[in-house]
Amino acid sequence: MEVETFINIIKKVLEEERKYPAGRRSAAVLVPLSIGKELYITFIERSKNLQFHRGEIAFPGGIRENDETPLETAFREVWEELHIRKEDINILGFLPPTETVTTNIHIVPVVGLIPFNYPFEPNSNEIEKVLQIPVKELYKNVHENFYGKYYLYKGYKIWGATARILTSFLKKLKVCFTDFFR
Repeated sequence: MEVETFINIIKKVLEEERKYPAGRRSAAVLVPLSIGKELYITFIERSKNLQFHRGEIAFPGGIRENDETPLETAFREVWEELHIRKEDINILGFLPPTETVTTNIHIVPVVGLIPFNYPFEPNSNEIEKVLQIPVKELYKNVHENFYGKYYLYKGYKIWGATARILTSFLKKLKVCFTDFFR
């Protein structure tokens, strides 16, 4: 399938815009997709030195500053964490927001396409590792327990808010590309 066709189909199932709710501590993350021989999603392993969510697998992103929009927050954070330039991100749309359980943060997920094999420059104060995981592997390795769905990949566990965002994205992807998941 052509990249342009993929982009047009995905944009139809994603929301065009998301705003932060008033009076809530809010954040935005980028769900960075890339297309090589297959579709990949980029995750980060958060530094073990961070105060919150240390060592967790997450999407790049963070807390809103001042009166930023979710898109502005996502652009700033991916630049700070991975040095992804906003000019290199093709924004495809937004997923429904989710909340963190322990820190009660309202998260707006932004879905964007970045070039495959992007020359990431991880901020070592925030990022332990960058993981580019094939979407098919995530779909095959979904599990569920009392707390909800989680994903396993080569010894890494994706759970919590990140897993909820990922599940939301995979459901939308499956609606568009049924054959992709066979």
